[in-house]
Amino acid sequence: MRERDPHHVEIDRQRHVEYRDPSEFDRIAFAMRALDRLRPKRMTVAVYPATSAMRVERGQNLHHGEGGSWAIVGIPPHASREHIAYALAELAGVASVPYAVQSLLAAERNAEI
Repeated sequence: MRERDPHHVEIDRQRHVEYRDPSEFDRIAFAMRALDRLRPKRMTVAVYPATSAMRVERGQNLHHGEGGSWAIVGIPPHASREHIAYALAELAGVASVPYAVQSLLAAERNAEI
């Protein structure tokens, strides 16, 4: 067993801190509506229910030619609307992520009325 060195600190790079939203709503349906509004250009996006943490993976899609891409988004059962909207807006490459998040949340509130 290695002796601890007081001059070095071990950091867990895989640690993620996520807000846990206890409210009940269909997170996958919310993500799909958000993607319909964001319309990522030349990107194919798949959304699936994740078990523990929000996960976004992306890569190039050579079938769509130059600039084409794909993304896979895992949404856990505790994700908040804000967290989902932020991840998708960032993925879509919008110019102002905070504005896009607020727009998506406002559109969702209006749809519920």
